[in-house]
Amino acid sequence: MKLREEGMVKWKWIIIIIFITLSVYMGFKFILPLIFPFIIAYFLAWLVRPITDWLHGKLKIPRIIGGTISLLTLFTLLCVGLYFLCNTLMKQLVAFVKNLPVYLNLLADKLDHICNGCDDLFGLVTGTARAVVDDNLNQMLNRFTSEIMPGITGRTFTIIIGMVAVIGVILIVFVAAVLIVKDLPSYKKQLRKYDIYQDIHKVTEKLSNVGIAYLRTQLIIMVIVSFVCVLGLTILKNDYALLLGLGIAFMDALPVLGSGIVFIPWSIIMLINGNIYGAAILFTTYLLCQIVREILEPKLIGNQIGIKPLFTLISMYIGVRLFSIAGFFLGPIGLIIIITIVRVLSEKHSLQLANKKDIPYNGGVNSD
Repeated sequence: MKLREEGMVKWKWIIIIIFITLSVYMGFKFILPLIFPFIIAYFLAWLVRPITDWLHGKLKIPRIIGGTISLLTLFTLLCVGLYFLCNTLMKQLVAFVKNLPVYLNLLADKLDHICNGCDDLFGLVTGTARAVVDDNLNQMLNRFTSEIMPGITGRTFTIIIGMVAVIGVILIVFVAAVLIVKDLPSYKKQLRKYDIYQDIHKVTEKLSNVGIAYLRTQLIIMVIVSFVCVLGLTILKNDYALLLGLGIAFMDALPVLGSGIVFIPWSIIMLINGNIYGAAILFTTYLLCQIVREILEPKLIGNQIGIKPLFTLISMYIGVRLFSIAGFFLGPIGLIIIITIVRVLSEKHSLQLANKKDIPYNGGVNSD
């Protein structure tokens, strides 16, 4: 009889986990695109809430005015930061365009050298490999001018409409954030009347802690990778070691790009130029960046959210298969949500059993 009851409990939890998993998938697929602006609005309201509370409590400024001032200040800081970032990028881009003829001449010389080496290696007539390369480049250029450019030009109106839509979404987010800041205490007071609020609050509290742990981990890794990149480029006596190091560290944090998109081609070019020392430094720097991320990310994130690195990797793969590029983020986030909800339900179930049997509560199932 006892074995039968244990079997029923296991099947019950299997069904619950399947239901939660399907609910999370359906939520990401159909509901998230509809409520995403309001999630951003809530996050912004959460950021400015301490300042709004201080203005309301100390200076007796109405919450809607205090929230508006706080959000405008936050938006201003973000806009100023983006302005300086874009300004720096534009200056770098202008400098690159000015030096582009020099880079193209160097590239043409290296391309001639590589093509001549291929001709000698395969016993071809001199100029054969270069002719093949030129033919492919011309085809790409013709396709770009005949297909891609007209498409971009023809979609200019669509792009303008899209930009207007983005501005509209930003306004909606701003207004929603102001309203959330204004009525956040009353929302919480009303929601506390419902029994389900406690369960939802436990889930959101755990998810909030996980989110903070994830952001803290990414910041730590970015700082270490930045130091490694700047150090490697400084050893090479690169004039832009700090700027390039910070830029490569930022790219390393992106799941699609990574530092290899810069270091690997760069090291290959140096190797072709005969600069074995420079190629070794760049490739070693890349390997150190990968080692830092591969070791620290699973340790820091996995240990704090209780997920094994293998499961994190599996969730990323499944997320990409289901949601394309966004799945890199949605996969692990979905796994965290599923595990958190199951843990909260398990703790609640254990507490109910403890109350029925009048035994001390042990805190739910073992998270390990």
